[in-house]
Amino acid sequence: MRKTVTLQFDYSKSSFFNDGKQLFCNSPQHQMEFIQFGTFLMKYNNRQNSACILLQENIIKIAEEKGDRFINLDNVCVKKTLHPKTQQLGLRLSRNGQFIELFGEIIELWKSIKKFVIQTDFSLKYKLGQKLGEGYSSSVYKAYKIINGQKVAVKIIDKSLVSRNNNSEKQYLTNELAVLRQINHSNLLKLHETFECEENIYIVTDLLEGGHLKNSIFRFRYSEQETIILMQTLFKSLNYLHERNIFHNDIKFDNILLKDQQDLTSACIINYGKSEVIQKNFHNSNNLNFYEQNPSIQFIRKKDILALCIVIYSIFSKKLCQEKLVLGELLMKNYESMADIELMDSNPSLQQFFEILLTQKGQPQMECLKCSDILNLEIFNFTITRRSSKMQGIPHYMNNNFRRSSRFTPRNSQKDQQIISNLQKSLKLPIINDSLDSKILQNHSYSPQTENYISHRLLYEEKPSSLKPRYSFLKKCLSPNI
Repeated sequence: MRKTVTLQFDYSKSSFFNDGKQLFCNSPQHQMEFIQFGTFLMKYNNRQNSACILLQENIIKIAEEKGDRFINLDNVCVKKTLHPKTQQLGLRLSRNGQFIELFGEIIELWKSIKKFVIQTDFSLKYKLGQKLGEGYSSSVYKAYKIINGQKVAVKIIDKSLVSRNNNSEKQYLTNELAVLRQINHSNLLKLHETFECEENIYIVTDLLEGGHLKNSIFRFRYSEQETIILMQTLFKSLNYLHERNIFHNDIKFDNILLKDQQDLTSACIINYGKSEVIQKNFHNSNNLNFYEQNPSIQFIRKKDILALCIVIYSIFSKKLCQEKLVLGELLMKNYESMADIELMDSNPSLQQFFEILLTQKGQPQMECLKCSDILNLEIFNFTITRRSSKMQGIPHYMNNNFRRSSRFTPRNSQKDQQIISNLQKSLKLPIINDSLDSKILQNHSYSPQTENYISHRLLYEEKPSSLKPRYSFLKKCLSPNI
């Protein structure tokens, strides 16, 4: 287990993210709508005065009598502090040795800025658990938030290895954080917080417990309709990125994970280290078609779309492609690797989808095609029945006439069901008191699998002549220790 060493109080000069810039920045070139968070006591250069604090995404505005100041919060080092006289809780924001302290109602402000800033107290907030994977300079762990037990994923990056490998690894890390801070979508990885210690960087994100999409696709049998749901989900995610001029640049099976293993709508795109973010020039904002007609933007958009189509093609063809090789051929307009699309046994709308995106027939359309255009294709214009997830609870209003949950569960005959019904009437269990004083623990949860299991054992493995062993066996089956 890696050791966490707390950094000194003002660590902004020695921070891995120190870019040599000053704490205060120039005012934004374009007009921004700021949200006011109230009046705070500000300490700066040994002076104290009141200031109104406003925020818009990663830009904080400090409105004083003398004028306005601005701070870009990206990679600003932050620590909580106490006012020496009033003992009021505050925040210390520092960059390259320059700092200010803000005292007041900081809770709501802190919630809005914590994903942009760098903290140091990782070991006080999280406890590491199982190791989930590793790369050249990083490892991913399951972790638990100490205050409430929330499960998260933590990517731990070795600072020495990142610095040793020229600037490529550092650039990937910077890109990853820059993109994660801009996005907020249910099917894209969500950033919680970032920490730094003397040896490591900790990036805390959502935990995607469903694992890699590739594992589920080839392990479970999904209908064509369910797979089309997956297509729609992924194209909506990609469309969200492209609308913000963020281009992933590395879409492949390994970079798509599931929150829930049996719910394809929970697919999430991860790993934004190789992403490209095209910054808009607001001086030329009158030309609204500039970004649509720019050849370089069209190319990287097309690359993302083709890479996602290769993943989808692999799912329907039930074979894994050499993703980089096939993508390179398609970008060079060599469609021979996709020659078997016409032989695929699929419905006409799905066939049309593949022909437009992956064959020479759709080449004229493909040059300027966007994700929003793809989502309007016929393949996505019909009602789809979603598969219920195991992670979703069973509604309380459902009756108990359940189907078998697996082929190993015994099927009850009509006679057996009558015996069970009579037995349930004879066994008068105590009434559950649902008051606040006595809540049932989660370990005592009830499910159709439990009912089938207990019923089968009561019918075939326990003596029907005596109710006493039935009571003890029923109590044993409902025990939380099982």
